[in-house]
Amino acid sequence: MADAKPIYAPYARAAAVVARDGTVLKTKNVLRAEKVGTDGGTYKVIIAETVDVTDGAVQVTPESGANWGTEVFTRILDAHTVEVLTGKSGKESGQPFHIAIL
Repeated sequence: MADAKPIYAPYARAAAVVARDGTVLKTKNVLRAEKVGTDGGTYKVIIAETVDVTDGAVQVTPESGANWGTEVFTRILDAHTVEVLTGKSGKESGQPFHIAIL
């Protein structure tokens, strides 16, 4: 993640652009993203200790490089971890996405 660029997101407490392979390309208070498995579209996004995601709104959207029709789902695992699922028609597939914690 040393190559991740800062992201300008003045109204978000945390934000990131995450590549299909789980690499964080741009970040604000996102420490890393981990792709779970090799073929699926499950990611764990680790947020900085200074941001508690349980008291905020989590928004995740497909990035412009995602396949057309990509679906994105998310759930909070704990105060600093968000799980993101990407795919299409109920089937997992790794896709790039944006995440913001408001």
